[in-house]
Amino acid sequence: MMIIRKGLSVKRFIAFCGLIILMFNESMAGAFYDTYHNFKELSLNQLKDVDYKVETNVTDSPVIVIAIHGGNIEKGTTELAYALSSQNNYNYYSYIGLKSKDNLTLHVASDKFDEPTALEMVSKAATTLSIHGCAGSEEFTYIGGLDTELADKIKESLTNYAFTVLDAPDNLAGRLPNNIANKNMNGRGIQIEISAGLREKLLSDDNERLKSYLFAISEAVNSIQ
Repeated sequence: MMIIRKGLSVKRFIAFCGLIILMFNESMAGAFYDTYHNFKELSLNQLKDVDYKVETNVTDSPVIVIAIHGGNIEKGTTELAYALSSQNNYNYYSYIGLKSKDNLTLHVASDKFDEPTALEMVSKAATTLSIHGCAGSEEFTYIGGLDTELADKIKESLTNYAFTVLDAPDNLAGRLPNNIANKNMNGRGIQIEISAGLREKLLSDDNERLKSYLFAISEAVNSIQ
């Protein structure tokens, strides 16, 4: 039987248990298939510019868009991150999988991702938009991260532009403080999970749909800058 220590309220105890469960769920989400525990370990076993590469563009914007599972890891995320950053002159970072197969071996979970350039760039930004790809043939987006004010604005804006936004499951919610999205100057960022179906649609020949998606996010982000 678990005993609640004297002085610890039931509400605080429940909140504490909820945090532990959340940390477990988010950490274990990548643990089942990640080959490496962090980028440092990965870099000792994979070749830069052969198996992976890092792509950046530095601007004077307080906003950074990152795709830490780019290239062939979560396809389409590099392209979408680059398009969003270019449209707004935001800072841009992407870690890009180059393998012809088995790119999931290059996946490092967001709370373990410690590639030095990414950490440096994010630490200098006030706002982080971390672009990810999730499974699903339907067209939808999950919005997570600790910047709940901006998250709500992005959700509202995407919905206004006729995009489907769903509540993110715990393992994709980006709420851990050590998630790279939350390692900016303010300690809170945004994690955007885009379904495979929507990524395929956005990167197809339907240019107007892509423009609407980028504009919806840009409108929300620029409203608070």
